[in-house]
Amino acid sequence: MSYSLRGTLIRSLLKVVTPLWLVACALLAFHAWHEVNELYEEQQTLFARQLYGTLPTLGARNEPQLPQVGDSDHQAVAAWNRGGQLLLVDSDGLQLDARPGYTGFASLRQHDEDWRVYYLSGEAGSVAVAQEMSERWEMIGGLLLTQGLLWLLLLPFALLALWWAVGRGLAPLAHIRDQLQQRAPDDATPLPREVPSELHTLIDAMNDLIERMAQTLQRERRFTADAAHELRSPLAAMRVQAEVAQLVQDPLQRERALQQLMSGVDRSSHLLAQLLALSRVEAEQQQHEALDWPLLLQELGEAVPGLAASHHVTLRLPPAGHTQWPLQHGDRTLLLLMLRNLLDNAIRYGGGTVSLEADATRICVSDEGEGVAEALLDKVRERFYRPPGQQQTGSGLGLSIVERIAALHGLQLSLHNRNGGGLQAVLTRGHGG
Repeated sequence: MSYSLRGTLIRSLLKVVTPLWLVACALLAFHAWHEVNELYEEQQTLFARQLYGTLPTLGARNEPQLPQVGDSDHQAVAAWNRGGQLLLVDSDGLQLDARPGYTGFASLRQHDEDWRVYYLSGEAGSVAVAQEMSERWEMIGGLLLTQGLLWLLLLPFALLALWWAVGRGLAPLAHIRDQLQQRAPDDATPLPREVPSELHTLIDAMNDLIERMAQTLQRERRFTADAAHELRSPLAAMRVQAEVAQLVQDPLQRERALQQLMSGVDRSSHLLAQLLALSRVEAEQQQHEALDWPLLLQELGEAVPGLAASHHVTLRLPPAGHTQWPLQHGDRTLLLLMLRNLLDNAIRYGGGTVSLEADATRICVSDEGEGVAEALLDKVRERFYRPPGQQQTGSGLGLSIVERIAALHGLQLSLHNRNGGGLQAVLTRGHGG
């Protein structure tokens, strides 16, 4: 399901900002109500004091009629002498009662209208100043209306600014998209990190994926090239032997050709198995698990003795209950392959007695053969390398596989010629083990 990042951000912004705006309006209304009441009541108090100062003048008049002050909308005033006689009135339809001796605010409701009245009393009499509450509500409503209009006017501009900012922030992704569309599958060049910091983890993950994909393609190409190169000669030899077996009439020659053909099939099968093993090892598809060394030794004891017997080699493995090994976790399948290759090399190219020994710090495989020339100890590790004059069949991949599996498990491979004759392959814990 696809969705728009811009749309999601705008919807999220509205969901967050709208409640905040409503809360802000409520707080503004509460504060405005307090301030407006304080302002108007202060005005009422001031007006009442001024009106109270006119009571001696009003009380000195002898006119029988009540003086009238021009009506003022939403306001009313009244004045009484100390005897309670009404001296002045501007009622605006409001009937104000005298409250001799009372000073303070009071609330009234007449004609479906709410009024706020301030009484001021003294020796000269008392006055009352009233104001309709709707006047205050109108002021508060005006403030809220201004706030709402400001929000409605600014919101579209804020959303447009957000839309533009998101588009600008995502613009580097378009450049990265163009790069990905134009690059070759095996190009491991990392993508640039000139993107918003929130996208750095995504770019890093993509760079890691690009590198792994390029390495996988390189491994596949190398495997294809190696297989084509190394299988070409055995296949050609097998074809020759097949033609010989088909053409010769002598049963002994035919039998010899068929044996050579079977030997070529075995060599090709072994080479292909080694290539596949190397491909898997290079892909680092190991699984780390607790190792059951007695079980691994049992499997090793079932796989190797046949080869040792065919080469008239004495094989010595640790006892079944031996538990002293430098590794307690790793990939059992890969480690079994590593030990089989070491023993296979020792049996094929060494001879005499082949021993596998192990303790908490190292694994050692040794033989009693002729060893390897000192100048060639490093070259025998290379792929497909076979020492000059080597008569035994092989692929030249065994030690490459051993070294790669060892590296995956934090082990280092070293080769040494023994003083008494033969080669010794030692695996020890490296710094990463």
